Amino acid sequence: MLYSDKIKGINNEVSYMETYIEGKLANITGSRGYILDRNIFIDFLIKEFVKKGGDYLSSAGFINAYHPGLEENSSGWQPVEESAANESHISHNFDNSRMLYVEIRQNDSTFCLKTKILAGADGPCSKVAKIMKPLPRNEYEFQENHDMESSFLIGFQENITKKKDYENHTKIFFYPFISGGYGWVFPKKESLNVGMAVNINALKENGLKNTYQRFKRELVKNEVIKGDEYINSTISGLAPVCGIKSRVVQNNIILIGDSAGLCNQITGAGNYNAAASAKIAAAKIKTAITTDNMEILNEAQKDICDYFKTSIGHALKKRQFLEKNKSDYDFGNLIKKTWVSFKDYWRER
Repeated sequence: MLYSDKIKGINNEVSYMETYIEGKLANITGSRGYILDRNIFIDFLIKEFVKKGGDYLSSAGFINAYHPGLEENSSGWQPVEESAANESHISHNFDNSRMLYVEIRQNDSTFCLKTKILAGADGPCSKVAKIMKPLPRNEYEFQENHDMESSFLIGFQENITKKKDYENHTKIFFYPFISGGYGWVFPKKESLNVGMAVNINALKENGLKNTYQRFKRELVKNEVIKGDEYINSTISGLAPVCGIKSRVVQNNIILIGDSAGLCNQITGAGNYNAAASAKIAAAKIKTAITTDNMEILNEAQKDICDYFKTSIGHALKKRQFLEKNKSDYDFGNLIKKTWVSFKDYWRER
C-alpha cells in the first residue's frame, strides 16, 4: 500500500503466527503478511530510483557533511580538506550559503557532493544521525529513552533449504537463553528463514553464534527442522530498541527508518516503518525544494513522530518492562505481557 506500483521480491504470503514458549505452543493468531526476497526487493528499489532520474553510487559510503566555512563545534560537523571538495558529476549549482557538502568514499576515492537536503537512511549506527545535535532530554517524552540509548537487538539468520512440508505460518520461539529477544522460522516457497534476535548486552558469555546454535538444537529436538538442511546464506544485523531519535530533522538534514530509531522495540521490525517514514519525508523534501523553503522540513519532525508515537511509544514501555523484569518474573507470563500476539501486550495503552 505504500508504493504506487506493485513491488518485486515478494516470495511468499503468510496468514498466521504461531508463538511457542520454551518449546510449547502458546497461541495462534491471525497475522497476514509477506516474506520478501530482500535482494530482489532492494534491486527493484534501486532500479526504480534510477529510472526516475536518481544517481546510484555503488560501493559508496557517507563519511561526513558540513556547511561551507563551518568550524568544528558541538554538533560534530567537521570540514574536510578544501582539496576534497571538488564537484562531482552529480553536484548542483545551489546557493552556497544554504548548501551542504557531503563527503563520500567510493572504493579507494573520496569526493564531495553538494546538496540542499541530506536524508540519512544509513541504518541503526547512522553516521548522519551522529552529526546532528540532540534535543534536550524529555522534550519529546515518547521518543528516545536515553537510559537505553546503546540498546540494540542483534540478529543472526540462516536461509536453509526445505526438507519437509511446512505450513505457511510464521513461527516465533521464546527461551530464557535468548535474552530480551526471540527466535523465528519464516517459510519461503523453497526454503526457510531461521533466525534469532537477542539483546546485544546479554551476549558477553556465550556469543551470538553459540546462542543461535543452541536455539537451532531446540528446533531439531522439537522436530521443527531436521537440522541437516543445506545453508543457502546467512545474514546478521542490528535493530535499535531505544525509541525515536530525539531529533529527526535539523536544518536541512532529515532521518528516516532505522537511522531515526523507528524499529519496533519488541519485534525489531523496521521495513514498514522505514518505507512509511520515507514517504512522509519525501513529500516534505519535494515541497521544500519546489518552494525553496527549507523550513518545511521541520514539519516532518512532527509528522513522523505523530505517525509512529503510539505504536513505538507502547513498544518502548513494553521493552522497558521486559528488561526490568527478565530476572525475577515468571518467564511465560513475562512473554505474554510483552509479545504482540498476546492480549496483555495491547492492554494498558
